[in-house]
Formats: sequence, structure tokens, C-alpha cells
Amino acid sequence: MPSPPPGGPIVPPQAADFTVAPTATGPAKKSNTRAFIVGGVALVIALCCGGAVIGAFSGDDDTDPKAAASAGPSTAAPTTAAPTTAAPTTAAPTSAAPATTEPAPTTAAPTPKPKVIKGRGDDVVRVGDLTDLSVVKFTCKCTSNTVLSSDGDGLLVNEIGSYSGKRWINLEDGALTTEFEIEASGSWTLTVGTVEQLATKAPTGKASGKGDDVLVLGGDASAAKITHRRGDSNFVVYAYSLDTGEGGLLINEIGAYSGVRPLSAPALVEITADGNWTITPA
Repeated sequence: MPSPPPGGPIVPPQAADFTVAPTATGPAKKSNTRAFIVGGVALVIALCCGGAVIGAFSGDDDTDPKAAASAGPSTAAPTTAAPTTAAPTTAAPTSAAPATTEPAPTTAAPTPKPKVIKGRGDDVVRVGDLTDLSVVKFTCKCTSNTVLSSDGDGLLVNEIGSYSGKRWINLEDGALTTEFEIEASGSWTLTVGTVEQLATKAPTGKASGKGDDVLVLGGDASAAKITHRRGDSNFVVYAYSLDTGEGGLLINEIGAYSGVRPLSAPALVEITADGNWTITPA
């Protein structure tokens, strides 16, 4: 047996221990839509690495040749396995899930018809909470003072003698009409409805009339020529754009008037007049 070399026996080199950090293989999360719009397009690149190979080193195999030669083949006695019969299995019956039925389509509730109240002389008319922008049509066969006011918008009509005209209510924030007060010397009719039901339609943006009115002007003009003839009282025009909601007082004059004013159509317009008036896109 050879003697060990000086310094002790030689230890075979061990396998180096390499550790590979796992790499994420899933897709990167998408950025928020708002961030995408504001910040632009972000490019994400995913890098993947393969596995590392670990090499192992081992010493010489000192197998004893005599022991290998003396190990003779062994013959195992044959055994016969008894046949087994699998017990029959019965699959449990499955029932199909009940079919779901789609809910019946719902139809929007029809818009209530305009409220029509008739009377004579002074009265207080309660109409409940009117939360939406509405139009009031009032007619009176009167011979003296004719006054119509609401608890939400204040004074609407103040005339002498007979009257027929339209006013809007609940336009301003905080305005909520629940009742009207009427002062009249004759028979009157009060009608309350939506803008679609009672406002005068002018799809081309051109309109004409006499007295108080509420209009829905169509078209796409940005200005309008407005006139007032044969009137000697206040001539007042308010207009609000149906696209932006912006607007306000356009005209506040006494008697005749003719001029061009900024008016962005389509628009909702209220006119106070005692004469004949016209509106023409300019």
C-alpha cells in the first residue's frame, strides 16, 4: 500500500455551488390608462435567462475486483401473482345546471302629461316638487291686474288686462317651485310641463312672435339679430347655450329695439315683451 504524500491525503475537489436567481417570466402589468395618455407610450422589455449547468467532480472508484468477481448472479424463484378483479364502479349521475333566463327588458316610465289647472279669481295652486327645468303657460281673460308668482322663482307675470304667455321655472340653482300664487279678475288657465312639451320650437334658429315666450332655437349660429316692434314696455331676452350651458341676459330695453347680439345656438331663450319680436341668425 503506497504511503500518503507529505502533508496528508489529497482531498478531491468538491462541486462548485452555483445558485441561479429565479427570473420572472410573466408579462409586465399594463400601465393605467390615464398615465398612458398623459405620459405617452412606455416600452417594457423582459429579459429571460436559461438555467446554469453545475459540474461535479468525484475521486477514483476503488472497487475491489475480487469482490466483483465473487458476486455471482442470483436467480430469484418465479412467483405467480394471483389475478385481481377490480370492483365495478358506478359514476354518480350529474345534473345539468338550470338554464338562466334573461331578465325581461324594462321600459322607461312615460313622461307625465302637462298639468292643467283652471280657475277664476285669486288662488293658490300647489303642484308638488318640480325638481326639473319646466315651462309654465298662463292665460287669463282679465280686465285689471294679472299677477302670477311662484315660491321658487318669484314674480313671473305682472300685467294689466288679458294675458297669454310662457315663462320658465327652476332654471337657477336652488329654485324649487311647489306652488303658484295667482291674482286675477277673470278666468285663467295654468299649464305646467317640460321644455319639450311646452316650449316653442324653432329648429332653423329663426323665430317670431308676440308677447312672452320660451323658445328652443336650433341651428349653429353664434349670433342673432333681434328686433322688437309695436311695444312700449320692457323688452328682455335671456339665452343659454344647450351645448355649454353658458349664457345670461342679452337685452334689457324699453320700447322698440333692433340689434345683433351673441347667441350660440342651439339655445334656450326666454323673451319678455308686449310687442312683436323676431330672432334671425346673424
